[in-house]
Amino acid sequence: MMKSYCFPSTYEFTNQELSNVANNLLDGIKIKINENDYIVGNLALREGYSPHKNINSAPTEEEYQLLLKAGLLLAASQGDFAMNLTVGFPFSTYMLYRDEVRKIIGTEQTITFDGGTFGQAGLETKKINIAEVDVIPEIVGCITAVREGSIRAQGNFFMISLGFGTCEAVVSTPSGIVNRSAVSMNGVRYAVQLFEHELSKKFYLDLKTEHQLDVLFQEGRVTINRVRHDVADLRKKVLRMYYNDVISPRLKKAFTDDDFSKCNQMFVAGGGAYYQDLIDCIKEEFGNFLSISVYPEPEKCASHGYCLHSKSKLGNAYLLT
Repeated sequence: MMKSYCFPSTYEFTNQELSNVANNLLDGIKIKINENDYIVGNLALREGYSPHKNINSAPTEEEYQLLLKAGLLLAASQGDFAMNLTVGFPFSTYMLYRDEVRKIIGTEQTITFDGGTFGQAGLETKKINIAEVDVIPEIVGCITAVREGSIRAQGNFFMISLGFGTCEAVVSTPSGIVNRSAVSMNGVRYAVQLFEHELSKKFYLDLKTEHQLDVLFQEGRVTINRVRHDVADLRKKVLRMYYNDVISPRLKKAFTDDDFSKCNQMFVAGGGAYYQDLIDCIKEEFGNFLSISVYPEPEKCASHGYCLHSKSKLGNAYLLT
């Protein structure tokens, strides 16, 4: 059985006393690190004044520590057991952080959190035992989910992960990835920045954070001075600019005619796969000679792969992403 918890990678420092503001831990994550309190995920969006997120954080950075502890805390809510943990990084930072993150996670994590946000006793400390830590590239996690999960893809295929910070692509074969074809590039954040620049020509954006702008981008509308404005056409415009200027040129360099002679399908994952305008761009370029499929719940694809990777070492086990 695989069970998933999904929360936005946002956080904010807080000095508020928050009591009974959420129904459960997932919506009420408040963690203490170095004597500072932080609200994380859904709680940061609801109670924060300016929730933000960094992109592709190093394991030594505070944001990575917060999100790591939040994920472990959610997993530990299912019971006390030693965890086999699989984490991932983009290809561009995988080699750099692979050994470092194993040392930082170690064999035990101590987490101090405030249970009062969801009606518990208040400040608590929980120790979590880590039996093993594996580190794999994010795109390999996506491939594992596609091959070993519900889709059970066979043969050779192209894999594209449309992340916020990083977009990655590679050719996958039954025996592994083709390293020569692996490519990392700017993620959907590039389009959000274009969106911000275009929007600021018409409206005062009131010093919105990058995450707040990302939410507006997802919704396709903004409210300025109490008036709602539809910006779906602008979103479509900048997504097409992003694809034409960033994604398409890099894929042309990474994928050769030999790759296309051996592959007849392409799988797309990552949160960016929810933008139909972006998927339309991919289909326009590759749809005449490839079967293109979007992974169900594409933002969970890599984490599903991490779970299945751990399962391959544990056998039949209860899995959490």
